[in-house]
Amino acid sequence: MNIPDHVLATFQLDNDAPVPVGAAWDNGLRFGRIVVSRANPTAAWSAKLRHRLTIDGLLVARPVRSTDGRFVVSGFKANEFAEGAVTSRVDEVMAAAMAFDRAMVGVAAPALERTDWWAEAENIAWRDVEHASFPGPWQVGHADFFHSCVFAGSLPPLMTDIVPTSQPRPVGYTAALAMVDGLLSRSVDEAVVQRWAHISALPELALRALDYREALAPAGDSNIHLEVSRVRTLLVSA
Repeated sequence: MNIPDHVLATFQLDNDAPVPVGAAWDNGLRFGRIVVSRANPTAAWSAKLRHRLTIDGLLVARPVRSTDGRFVVSGFKANEFAEGAVTSRVDEVMAAAMAFDRAMVGVAAPALERTDWWAEAENIAWRDVEHASFPGPWQVGHADFFHSCVFAGSLPPLMTDIVPTSQPRPVGYTAALAMVDGLLSRSVDEAVVQRWAHISALPELALRALDYREALAPAGDSNIHLEVSRVRTLLVSA
């Protein structure tokens, strides 16, 4: 990834050697303790929210402002880096996801019309679903919580970014999607569905999450579609 010199200068990073970091940090480059990566359309919204967000049991990566106070400069964003990796600690991720949902009560969604690939996949997954099907509160959820949580030792998980759902979703959807991602990657045992059965309408939420992941999957990737079929059978039986 080529980051323009003026972007590095405005984040005051022009004297540090870059180190590539993984997908949890949007495949950005780390300069000392700061990660610079490409900004998506909701990056400024995420940064403004994470700048002040505090959640029990969940650490939050703080955004870095440019010298003129911006969170996004020429299509790039910067965040404070912390060590850690995405792991198979799915139950802990789900607990953090429920805490995230509680913290998002009353938070306004990004003020933009989403037409990206991920938003289209959500529209497919939630087509013909009425609010009455899930009578609980609907709010902004996290569309990639599992892959945005990194763990380091015994520390609580760190959320590297907020990827907002394209539309309000029922409380519990963030955790259901994290569970589905864990099941698809075989990072958790199938009994996770029973362990988290106290989440209202969990199997139904998880089926919507699975439809979302299936819509994002490449059409020719038979391995992904086999995993989707396996998880769907599990959820339907639940």
